[in-house]
Amino acid sequence: MKIRYLIALSFLGAGLAGVFLPHAAQADTHHLPNTGLADPENFFRLLAQWRAASPRDTVSLGLVSIGALASEPINAAGGVQVNTTTGAVSARVGGLPDGNWELILADNAAGGSTLPDGADRTLNAGRLTKAEGAYVLSAMLSAAQRNGFAFDRAFVVRAGQPASSFVLTGSANIYNRIAAGYVSEDAVWDLAATGRALFNGERFAGNSRTCGTCHVEANNFTIDAEFIAKLPAADPLFVHEREAELRNNFESAANLRKAGLVLANADRSEDLAKKFVLRAVPSIQSVGTQSNAPQLPFIIDFTQVGQSPDQPERLGWGNDNLPLRDFAIGAIIQHMPKTLARRAGTDFRLPTDEELDALAVFQLSVGRAEDFDLAKLKLRTGVGAQGMRLFADTGNIAEPGHKNCNACHFNAGGTAALSFNDRVPGFSPKLDALPRGFNMTVGTNVNVLASSIALNIPRDGGYGSQLLPTGGFGNFGELPGVGVIPFEEFNSNSLVESADTAPFFHNHAVATLEEAVAFYGTKAYADPTSIGDPVAGPVPVKISDDPNDPEVQAISAFLRVLNALENVRSTISALERARRAGSIEDARELVTLGREELNDAIQVLSAGALERRPDFAVLIARGRLMAARGVIDGGRNATSVAAMEVSLQNALQLLRVARETLVDPATLPESFRN
Repeated sequence: MKIRYLIALSFLGAGLAGVFLPHAAQADTHHLPNTGLADPENFFRLLAQWRAASPRDTVSLGLVSIGALASEPINAAGGVQVNTTTGAVSARVGGLPDGNWELILADNAAGGSTLPDGADRTLNAGRLTKAEGAYVLSAMLSAAQRNGFAFDRAFVVRAGQPASSFVLTGSANIYNRIAAGYVSEDAVWDLAATGRALFNGERFAGNSRTCGTCHVEANNFTIDAEFIAKLPAADPLFVHEREAELRNNFESAANLRKAGLVLANADRSEDLAKKFVLRAVPSIQSVGTQSNAPQLPFIIDFTQVGQSPDQPERLGWGNDNLPLRDFAIGAIIQHMPKTLARRAGTDFRLPTDEELDALAVFQLSVGRAEDFDLAKLKLRTGVGAQGMRLFADTGNIAEPGHKNCNACHFNAGGTAALSFNDRVPGFSPKLDALPRGFNMTVGTNVNVLASSIALNIPRDGGYGSQLLPTGGFGNFGELPGVGVIPFEEFNSNSLVESADTAPFFHNHAVATLEEAVAFYGTKAYADPTSIGDPVAGPVPVKISDDPNDPEVQAISAFLRVLNALENVRSTISALERARRAGSIEDARELVTLGREELNDAIQVLSAGALERRPDFAVLIARGRLMAARGVIDGGRNATSVAAMEVSLQNALQLLRVARETLVDPATLPESFRN
């Protein structure tokens, strides 16, 4: 082992020749606002992808229930499309009970609440009619009606009721709002900086928590038991331990501290005290690449037949969260109220449209904007390349399915290919443009693991609100050739970011990445019928249930390398923006955040499969990353951005050389060649 490290260090020394720059390069003099770990260039990439796939003259507004703010607790969902050129309006809503329903469109007053205010302009688009199990509407708005009217929000109400009595509401996503001219594309950088300030500092007149209380920027935008144990007693996360109004049914104090799980009323039912789940805090990293709904002709999607079909975006562990722009509203209601009455204007204030726009831009700027292309990617680490081959293995016609990781985590992202075998007719994936593939909700049966049962928490059925035979609330769907059966559905989350966001799964039931990979060989996933669960794993998988198995170790090593590549991309992004910071304080903060990302890269390349099975390229890359960290530390206390320039340049060069040690950069997505 010592010989290997000496060889690695000798290569490291040789690799540094010519790296350090004798003079500071001329930095771009245009100062950028401090957006932290959010890089608005990633937002622009996502915006371009959305534009390529979406009509230019259409505003598409989602329709969902916002729990405590709705006049009735109806589990329904749908959408509205407004053609701003012709005035044509169409809507479809599933899950509404029989009744007389109307659609109201609103142009919100600047600076007011995103929900109905007296100063808002409204249009009644007409009565919804029942057709084929849903409520639909087709109408025309005159030129005079739509002249100067911004379609900020849509509401479904009982006939004759005002918008304030809505049962469903929703807005267009931020890309659509920019395309429609409601938000200036030129303001994206400032919006990201404002969004970050809101995310980390705005309490919305609530209980002292912020979005960043649980989605901690310096902790990969999540929390876990180890992180929580280091927090002071006065941290806003523990507000329920100090405020009598929040002591019961706001959090499960023991499970928050012991397992890092927060209480969520995911189904937004009336019985909030009894109908809840305990879930890990999902990271917001790369949320823009993993919220796509499937293209229905190419997949059976059980969320289409539930009580709340056609969710506009697939967010959260169970695809049961609000669309991203309205996500803040749900988070404020759930996690930030002063009392469990959750009264708008008393227990919290509602955000404005401007705040929702800024929060959305910030969140969509966090993390990567592109998936890897595993068909092109050429890793220079032997164990990583072996793991990538196993990850993508879909078997053959005679035996459909070996590892099959790529079927539900296409290109290791949060999208699914649904391609068990690309040589079988009918199984080739149909890929859309935002960005590729789609997010598929499938069950994992992780609820039945002994570690899950030991937590003594309510069974979580993911998407849906129907009581299942297993005891959780989920969904029922019709499986061809089988009939109607219960399903516990969870989003297929991205694996690129997984190695440094342990523990794993929606309830933190698995501690290590290697154990998480091996889970797919356990009875819980591969043969749940043997323990009373109604459905076997949705995708055929053949893998060992032993975390020490060589194939499990190789796949884990591959995922660790991908995570390190993402951390290096993120570190370079932060350091490059530090070079263009407007103040030394901003530059230092960006460098500190970049250093945390660099620490993550070093850690994931030093642990688990890569600790027990060291790889030559990994050892050299890790040494260069450590050298980059040392250079960063040497320049962090500079008194000006200009004085910091040499250390930043040298660190950036080391980071890029380390990346080339792990992968052929020509095979990386464009944004990973920064």
